[in-house]
Amino acid sequence: TEEDDVGPRKTMRDRTGTTAGMSSSAPFIILTVLMLLLIEFINAVAAEEDGGGGDDSASSSFYSAVGDRLSGMRALLQSRPGMLINMTIRVVIAIAITVNLDIFLKLVVTPVLAASIIGAVAAPLTFFLGQALQPVIHSICFYGFDDSFVMAALEATGGKERLAKLSKTGEWHEMGTFERYFTRWCIKTSAGFVVGFAGLSAAIPIVGPFLTALLAGWAVAWDTVYVPLSGMGKVGFLHQGASVMKHFWSYYWFGFWAVLIEEIPVVGPVCHVYNVYSATFFLERVYLNNSDVPASVVSVLLGGKDKEL
Repeated sequence: TEEDDVGPRKTMRDRTGTTAGMSSSAPFIILTVLMLLLIEFINAVAAEEDGGGGDDSASSSFYSAVGDRLSGMRALLQSRPGMLINMTIRVVIAIAITVNLDIFLKLVVTPVLAASIIGAVAAPLTFFLGQALQPVIHSICFYGFDDSFVMAALEATGGKERLAKLSKTGEWHEMGTFERYFTRWCIKTSAGFVVGFAGLSAAIPIVGPFLTALLAGWAVAWDTVYVPLSGMGKVGFLHQGASVMKHFWSYYWFGFWAVLIEEIPVVGPVCHVYNVYSATFFLERVYLNNSDVPASVVSVLLGGKDKEL
C-alpha cells in the first residue's frame, strides 16, 4: 500500500541525502590537495633555480618538516596523559557536532528553504555553511585546551624562555584575572564572529571555504597565540593589535592555511590541534627571526620563506 511505501521511500531519501552531503565536500578536499601539490611544485622549481637539489630536496624538506612537527606533537601528548585524554574527548565531541550540524543543515534546513521562493536564495548558503563554520566549532570545543596546549608546547620546545626575553622585564608575563577571563574571551568571541561573517562566502560553491580562510585566517591566528603574546609583554587588545598589524602578512598566511585545513571534513579537529602546536614555531619565526623553524605549512612548502605581498 501507499502507506507501507512511505517508510522505505523516506529511508531511501535519507540515505541519498546523507550521501549527497558527504560527497559535496569531495571537490573541496580534492582542490585542497591539488593546491598543496601545486605549491610544492613551485617550491621544487625555486629550489632547483637556487641549486638546492630540485624536486627531491623540496619533497624531502616538506615531508621532513611536517613529520617532525607531528612527531613532536605526539611526544608532547604522550608525556602528558591527562592532556591526551582531554584532547581525545574534545576531538570526538567536535566531530560529532560537525557531522550532526552538517546533516541537519543539508537534510532539514536546506530542503525547507528551497521549498519557498525567498528561501531558495539562501539554500546554497546553508548547504555549505556547516563546513565553513568548522573553525568556530573547534574554537568552542577546544576552549581552554588551546591555551594550555600552546603553553605546554612552548615549554617543551624551550620557546617560552626565548620569547620571554622580548618582554621589558625579560620575564614571562602572567595574565591577571581581568585579562584572563574578559579580554581573552573578547578576542576569542571576535575571532568567531569574523569567521562567521566570512563563512557567508560559503554560498559560493567550492571556492567558498577558500574565501573563508582568506578573510578570517588572520583573526584565527591572533586568537591562537593570544596567551603567548601576553606572556611576551604584549598585554591588551591595543598592544597586541599593533603587533598583529606589524606582522600582518605572517599572521595572514599562517591563519589562511590553518583555517583551510580545519575545514576539511572529519579530520578538521585533529588539524586544529596541529595548528595550535604549530603556533609555537610561528611565534619563534616571526618574533625571533628563527629561520630554522617554519612558521606554517605554506612556509614549509615555499622553502621556509614567508610569503609577503
